[in-house]
Amino acid sequence: MGDEPRRATHVFVVLNPVAGTSNSAEVRAALEQWITGPDRRCTIYETTGAEGEDVAALVRAAVADGADLVVAAGGDGTVSLVANALVGTDVPLGILPIGTANVLAQVLGMPMDLHGAVDLLAGDLPTARIDGIRLGNRHAALHISVGITSLMQRDTSREAKRRFGRLAYLWVAARWLFDFQPQRFMIVVDGVRHRVSASQVLIANGGAMGQPPFTWGPDIAPDDGVIDVCVINARTVRDYAAVAWSTLTGRHRTNQRLRYLHAQKSIAINSRGAALPVQLDGELAGTTPIQVQVVPGAFRMVVGPSFVAHGVPRAAAPIVQPQPLPTGEPVAPEQVAAAAPVAATLREKLGQIESRAQARQVVDALLREAEGATEPEVQPPSGTTDPATGVRRAASQPGSLGVAGALVETAAQVSAREGEAREALEQAAQAVTNPQLAGTDDPALAGPLALLREELLERMRPYQALDTRLFLAINGLPHPPLANQAMVALTTVMNGGWGWVLALIAAAALDHPRGKRALRQVPPALWFATMTVEYPIKHYFRRRRPFRDVVQAIAVGRKPGTYSFPSGHSAAAFAGAWLLTGHYPRLAPLWYLVAALVGFSRIYLGAHYPGDVVSGALTGTALAEVARRAIDLADEA
Repeated sequence: MGDEPRRATHVFVVLNPVAGTSNSAEVRAALEQWITGPDRRCTIYETTGAEGEDVAALVRAAVADGADLVVAAGGDGTVSLVANALVGTDVPLGILPIGTANVLAQVLGMPMDLHGAVDLLAGDLPTARIDGIRLGNRHAALHISVGITSLMQRDTSREAKRRFGRLAYLWVAARWLFDFQPQRFMIVVDGVRHRVSASQVLIANGGAMGQPPFTWGPDIAPDDGVIDVCVINARTVRDYAAVAWSTLTGRHRTNQRLRYLHAQKSIAINSRGAALPVQLDGELAGTTPIQVQVVPGAFRMVVGPSFVAHGVPRAAAPIVQPQPLPTGEPVAPEQVAAAAPVAATLREKLGQIESRAQARQVVDALLREAEGATEPEVQPPSGTTDPATGVRRAASQPGSLGVAGALVETAAQVSAREGEAREALEQAAQAVTNPQLAGTDDPALAGPLALLREELLERMRPYQALDTRLFLAINGLPHPPLANQAMVALTTVMNGGWGWVLALIAAAALDHPRGKRALRQVPPALWFATMTVEYPIKHYFRRRRPFRDVVQAIAVGRKPGTYSFPSGHSAAAFAGAWLLTGHYPRLAPLWYLVAALVGFSRIYLGAHYPGDVVSGALTGTALAEVARRAIDLADEA
């Protein structure tokens, strides 16, 4: 477990008076009753939370003055703060668990009541060396998390924690369960990359969740030299309920929503899109991407009677090899770092646009540079291997030429690369040209980007400009996760008109004669209309799918491989509504409501312009009617 138990003679206590629902006077009274005496010195420092308060310096000064036990009286955040000051010393840390969750105290087997914990600290001290997780200049003794728990930590106020205790966390967590959907992550464990979809990524040095008997996973020990990474991929309330049941019953390994990785050296986490908050031992510690190191035996801790020591690093479990990375996934932190100077140059150049006249000059130069070039033809200058150097060189031209040059050179550098290098450059460029797409806001660029967008719209033909403005208005509506899920589910079910066929099968079961006639007539006409739109018509017009940012459409990003005009989904939806109305006229409002929602979803999800949807609806209806009449004539013959 550690050194032979011994009794402390010089105790320094850091007391957080606003931790959890505790009473600082009661804590002081317990400490003065059990720990003070003629042969023991005890100093109590109450934190104030004032700006400039340096608790770590006070702890280090107490150790220099001879303190042989430091006690953290508070929650996990207080414990972590004090523990960090003791890294590199042999002075043990004791815990008075008076915070909201007190997870580390549970991991160490400490008594969870005040007087029991004080009684333990007053006697001979059993201690153990506990591993650490270093993030920057901070060490976590317990957890580092990204996802639901970090968002929960961010959004739970100190006042709510004092009034409601753990219920405050549960309330915020329940809200996030409905709003937060799994994100794409790149996790690098001891140099091996893993691409995962997750609602929660937890770097754990202990299995306790803070609410017994729930645990993060089996065999997660704080003193075995191994740090565990728990990946939870839950999307619906049912998924979360299944995960909760697995953690309650100890069947973590059998749940496909749970995945475990094991690190003995280092862990890196990067999330796609908006940076996510990071929680370290109950406190916020920046945002993704992060890189952490495993520090075996970083802390010496007082442990309770139920603590089971390990002391010997256990073998790392077999690591599943990473799967191929789909387009648009997160990339390794080193690739993100390499692409960062490109984003910085773009941000600097775009920030120079202050007037409509400047925007007009930039667009003129941009169109001249990019005119007639397709993506394979856009290549960086010969000999320019470093994208940051190439973009800076192009941006060094005077005035509007520098802005346009930076945009076009970025597109060239993106096109010349593959895999993660390309993904990193695309994400860096899109974060500047369309920060809203990444869920962030960049007020400094809002004006320049708006000026460029308006100038580009002015260059379009009137109907194109109107179509684009309508698209931007609808696609720019709020996108809460539940709405996105509903729209994606609708378009998936209605793809190719299959949703209508399922409805016909159900109708045939309820009204056999009429349903049988409808099944014989509707699907052939429906699929004729859909396939005609999807192939000969779309390939004839070859209209590109929309981009969410007009600047990005010209200069940055991979061009889509399918076409937009007319909308095949809308053709199938309205063709089906027209055909079903002929058989079930009383339900016509329902059929057309579904078709309208399908058309709206294609704009809302960014797949089609409004003109694509309207043209698809009209074309699909006309083709369906032609096919229906042909089928009727064939039946009569």
